[in-house]
Amino acid sequence: MASLRPSLRRLGLGLYKRPTQSLSRISSNTFRASFSTAPLSPPSKAVVYEQHGAPDQVTRVIDLPPVELKANDVCVKMLAAPINPSDINRIEGVYPVRPPVPAIGGYEGVGEVYALGSAVSSLSVGDWVIPSPPSFGTWQTYIVKEEGVWHKIRKDVPVEYAATVTVNPLTALRMLEDFVKLNSGDSIVQNGATSIVGQCIIQLAKIQGVHSIKYH
Repeated sequence: MASLRPSLRRLGLGLYKRPTQSLSRISSNTFRASFSTAPLSPPSKAVVYEQHGAPDQVTRVIDLPPVELKANDVCVKMLAAPINPSDINRIEGVYPVRPPVPAIGGYEGVGEVYALGSAVSSLSVGDWVIPSPPSFGTWQTYIVKEEGVWHKIRKDVPVEYAATVTVNPLTALRMLEDFVKLNSGDSIVQNGATSIVGQCIIQLAKIQGVHSIKYH
């Protein structure tokens, strides 16, 4: 446990301690109990890495302590979070955008609102949400972040679609729209067509009436 203390501090987490009740003297024979009434998240499990390297060598699962929710915080129980190639590259330390280590893995996913801070108004317990824009640290069972991080989605969306909507589909959309104006009847040539991004390009191009010539 001693070796884990610095890592947890760098992740912004303190070691779990049982809540203690403090007593303040009111009179010679009367005491008043005072303690925090802010809600706590449940204890969480997370996939962490403290250095870059091969994922099977540098990642491990740890237990994280409960987190006290501030007024604008939302506690989300994660339902699903994918393993994207970019997630692996971040752990390896070769992806251009990556969090400082130690870090919790994952960059997108879908979860269900578990608890709310006192000032949260746009979400309710039970809502399905995704981090939007994507946010580091989705490979854990419970996440506490500010209300503005979470975007509510419909609960009839298949969970595997909801968990993967923010990275690959939007990458495909930007590839089709950010570089050249495509019109119905145009053709594009793409490689890596069987990748998730490639499959999204095929579907989005079809919607726009654009023909895709595919190289696998």
